[in-house]
Amino acid sequence: MKTKLLILFLTIFSVFGIAQENMYKYSNEIQSTPEKIEKVESLIQQTFGEPSSPGIWTSKSADYGLIIRTKGNTFTIRAWQISSNSDIKSKIESLMAQVESQL
Repeated sequence: MKTKLLILFLTIFSVFGIAQENMYKYSNEIQSTPEKIEKVESLIQQTFGEPSSPGIWTSKSADYGLIIRTKGNTFTIRAWQISSNSDIKSKIESLMAQVESQL
């Protein structure tokens, strides 16, 4: 009985681990001039709406996590997929293509 429970336990956690490995994760930090960082903020607002706090955007979605911070001459982004229903990868790729062309 203990062996069967152990096998079941390990199977569940291995499946969960495999599912987590396939989830999208992105992290990047870019240094530029404060003027260019300010221009990038409008691109972020077009994609993710108004900031949660000045210079900080966070996710309110249950499907993905998001933290974007613009401060001084630094642009920092971290995004991760929580559910398979998320379209965060395409949003981040599109945003970063625009951001990198501006910075």
